[in-house]
Amino acid sequence: MKRMVLLFLLLFAYRVQAQDIVYEVKIGTASKYKKDPTPRLAMYLAFDLLFPDRYLPLPLFKLTGVKKMKVENPGDPSKSFVLVFNRRGQWTAMQTPNDTLRITYKDGAPDEFINHSGSFKKFQYSGDTVISLHNHKVDRYIRKGRIFHKVNKHADKLSQPITIYSNTNWDLPLTIHYKQHPDDDEMNIMTENFFNDGNGNLILDKTIYIKRSHLVFKMENGLPITLSTFKQRLSGAEKSVKESGEQPELLNFSYEYFEKEKKTK
Repeated sequence: MKRMVLLFLLLFAYRVQAQDIVYEVKIGTASKYKKDPTPRLAMYLAFDLLFPDRYLPLPLFKLTGVKKMKVENPGDPSKSFVLVFNRRGQWTAMQTPNDTLRITYKDGAPDEFINHSGSFKKFQYSGDTVISLHNHKVDRYIRKGRIFHKVNKHADKLSQPITIYSNTNWDLPLTIHYKQHPDDDEMNIMTENFFNDGNGNLILDKTIYIKRSHLVFKMENGLPITLSTFKQRLSGAEKSVKESGEQPELLNFSYEYFEKEKKTK
């Protein structure tokens, strides 16, 4: 009961401090919002929050029928992992050499996150909002289109971080700019560019001023089979590549699939 009261007060405070967002405060499970895509899309937010260094744009992959995505890092086997899915295309576990993290789903939406130490994170839902509970910390994410945007707690809008999307539906090309402050100059803006090149590869460029991580996903049937990451240095107003590492970091992908269910007459 105390947790519910605390959440209500926190959400009320967020509404006062973020007047540009209008929402209805109703704490509950996903069952109250079955017509809203927020719970269904929350599995992508869960992956990004739990594994911010993995750089896997899951919304751009065709995961229907995939049972396991095995990711091998030949240069550092300790960074290899297996992503497990259910028949609905939801990822349910991340297996690494040292641990297994599992997600429980409730009403089709991520509910609780569990590893060897027990439950450590929980999602709750409020309309188009996902509320993340972790170590007594409450974070709030608003869905706009198919992308979740963190709502900042800063009362002063002149100092709060800003994220700018070219679109919110994961339509390619997609550009995202991250600013810690609205008046940040070019040296402090992080930009992500997602696009397909002429060879059918999915490209993700993560750029801060003259430094870029150039990620090349070699795709086959809508799924990556390799990921090569190049470190680059840029020059000029056009951001042309001045230097590029000769040996990219390489990841190899392989898959297990569910057997097709037989139709009953």
